[in-house]
Amino acid sequence: MAATIESLHRHILMNNIPFVIEEERILRELRIAKVSTLKDMPEQNIARYIKKAIDTGYALIDAKAIYRTFRLVKEKGISPGVEGAPGLLEKCDYVSLMLTTIGSALPDRTDATIKTEATDAFYLEGVGGWMADYLADRVEERIVQECAKNGYTVTMRYSPGYGDWTLEAQPQMMKLLESERIGVSLTDTRIMVPRKSVSAAIGWLPKAGD
Repeated sequence: MAATIESLHRHILMNNIPFVIEEERILRELRIAKVSTLKDMPEQNIARYIKKAIDTGYALIDAKAIYRTFRLVKEKGISPGVEGAPGLLEKCDYVSLMLTTIGSALPDRTDATIKTEATDAFYLEGVGGWMADYLADRVEERIVQECAKNGYTVTMRYSPGYGDWTLEAQPQMMKLLESERIGVSLTDTRIMVPRKSVSAAIGWLPKAGD
């Protein structure tokens, strides 16, 4: 079965990922309820700011991702290669590590304008936050498809810094994923640069009865 797992044998690099910035999703990201399009907003001055942020997002976002699947060889309950891995991987045969980024241009623009155009920066930050989640969801969908094709189901997506999985895992993950191939690095405090990058693990679970 392992021979058919494409991402077990090589990194899957995804450049220039196509995307659509959905107005309704951006409104939810910004905690604006009860309207689904900008034209329906009663506060049209805010709608104009959001529209500007969306248009800027299209111009600046460089959507990239990389993922790789690894066999989990367990020794005394530890999964080597996934430092400090959470308990949900204990019953898994494989784990896919993934990394996505929207690139540096949008976060850099946000940082450059926050002192002079705070409102523009606020809405641009919202667009970037939604886009980071959107990209992670698209890569997860691809991993889920590969799992299903090989007879597996998946765990939830889990990122360092949440629950019992600390940021101490980040350097090892970046090394395994060859993060420099999509322009992602770590600060001394293990924060990813560019901002709006997402790293995560998804476990491969044998289907019940297999």
